[in-house]
Amino acid sequence: MDHEPTDADFRTHTDTVEVSVARPDLGGAEQVAAGSAGGLSARRAARSAYRLVRSSGLWLSVFAVSLGLFIVRFLVPTPVGQADNHDGPRVMCDLGVWAVTHGSPQWFRYAYFEFGPWASGCAQAGRYPTSQLVPLELARILTGAIGLPGTVNLIALGLLTCVIASSGIASLATGLRLRLWAQLAVAAVAWLIMADAAFFDVYASPFSEPAALIGLLLVAAGVVYLGRGRRETVFGLALAGSGGFLAILAKQQYLILAVPVCLTLVLASAGRTGGRGPRRFWTAQTGAATMVAVLLATMTAAYALWDRTSKYATGLHREQVVDVVFSEIVTAHDDHARADLRALGLPAGWAKYAGTNSFGRFSVRHDPLFPRYEAKLSDGTITHFLFTHPRSIISVGQQAAINAQQLRVTYLGNYPPYTGHPPWARESRVVVLTWLMHRLPRHLGLLWYVPLWTAMAAVAIATLCMRRGRAWRRDGAVLVLCMTGCAIAAFIPVAYFSGISTTRHMAGMNMATALAVPISIALVISMMHQALTRIWQRSQPSAAQYLPSRGLLCLPLRWSAGRRAAQAERDAGRCAHGSQVERPPLRSSELRN
Repeated sequence: MDHEPTDADFRTHTDTVEVSVARPDLGGAEQVAAGSAGGLSARRAARSAYRLVRSSGLWLSVFAVSLGLFIVRFLVPTPVGQADNHDGPRVMCDLGVWAVTHGSPQWFRYAYFEFGPWASGCAQAGRYPTSQLVPLELARILTGAIGLPGTVNLIALGLLTCVIASSGIASLATGLRLRLWAQLAVAAVAWLIMADAAFFDVYASPFSEPAALIGLLLVAAGVVYLGRGRRETVFGLALAGSGGFLAILAKQQYLILAVPVCLTLVLASAGRTGGRGPRRFWTAQTGAATMVAVLLATMTAAYALWDRTSKYATGLHREQVVDVVFSEIVTAHDDHARADLRALGLPAGWAKYAGTNSFGRFSVRHDPLFPRYEAKLSDGTITHFLFTHPRSIISVGQQAAINAQQLRVTYLGNYPPYTGHPPWARESRVVVLTWLMHRLPRHLGLLWYVPLWTAMAAVAIATLCMRRGRAWRRDGAVLVLCMTGCAIAAFIPVAYFSGISTTRHMAGMNMATALAVPISIALVISMMHQALTRIWQRSQPSAAQYLPSRGLLCLPLRWSAGRRAAQAERDAGRCAHGSQVERPPLRSSELRN
């Protein structure tokens, strides 16, 4: 737990009630009790102020160290990003800018940071709304402020992303009410996750994934503050609300994240001391959380409406359906492939396109029959096929999970051409998480993710069901449940309705899973330690201690820090009257003190 002020801080013990003389004087007893209550109130106020100052100092320290390490990791010796795979114009052309390549190959090989206006290049580019435009607009301002070349320079975007990620790490570490060393450990683990090459390389890239990644971190940091006091809840809603906006609206595949995020905001904001049942939700904090959740749901619905009515979105979905059908369902030239095509309402002769995608030269989109069956290529067709062919749910999901298990994209370069690195060169400055994932058998897939998600959810639910436990466990359990729900939700649309670039599109799922794993491990260790401590305490002889009776001076009553002021006042009053006060059995921690 956090360090509390000691005798040296307040010149008296924080958990001691002192009574001067044991005389049977009612007026004296009232004065002593009033003085005791006033002293306890003052000490509580002092402790609250001390915690606020300590928490602010720790937050700033963690933020500064994290940001400094991020900047070094990003810029030294050269900046790193991720090459464009033809998806970048969908985002960057909303700003009217195009990559400045200086004659070098634009796609796949090199990462480019300088973007300038080019109307003819963006004229044919498709565009879709994304929350990544907010950081990009801020990066446009920062580009001019620090003198970087171009209209928008992705180095400015990378620096801005590092600032947001550092604030999320500092908020997460200080939000979990742990000992100082444990908070620093949480900050270190979160930094290693956010700095891993599997995620970090996209921070300064022309994609929409950076918004989803830092948004999930902010959601994880914000939910640990919900359900406390008013100030903590407001701070938590600001973090989780802004993170939810970035993550949910990053791209169409992440709209489903609105379900776990909004549910967590409302349920976790319920009062912790308001009893059971619906009454727990009749609080100002829950009302504010509901307003934030409704706002996020409204923006999600607006995005979904655009996705349903836009011609560009319709064409994009058709491309994705082609990728799913011929990259994941029809993967061989055999009778099973022809049967699956008939079930999809497509010509059996299209089995010759097995293993292709929408963008290759030999694609079903160039087939003479494609315009006739184009309407069949929809998400509804895929959904109906999966529900009527359960084996495909497993096979398609397994292949997607295997791709996600790779964690890192390997076909896009990370360096700009002027650094002297060869095309498609990849950086490996921080790869702790990637290294750990690659130690697993390569083809586990669902056999890794499903048991992991189940175990983490079970640990979190068991923690919430425990009536007694340290306060941080409840916060950690809420984080684990939220991130596990986000991981499962992010897996579904990418696995079954995306088709290609699965590893890159699974970045959000892997980020949510990675944030939940260390907190789940900490919860298991904490509960095991509590269980072992209880077993050891039961094996010890109980000790009942009594204070001296009538006629003697009452010694200080050393109560535990959790005793209520009212109980201390009653005991002080009885001691002033000279009555005997029975002290409850001491715990093992009190015996050691």
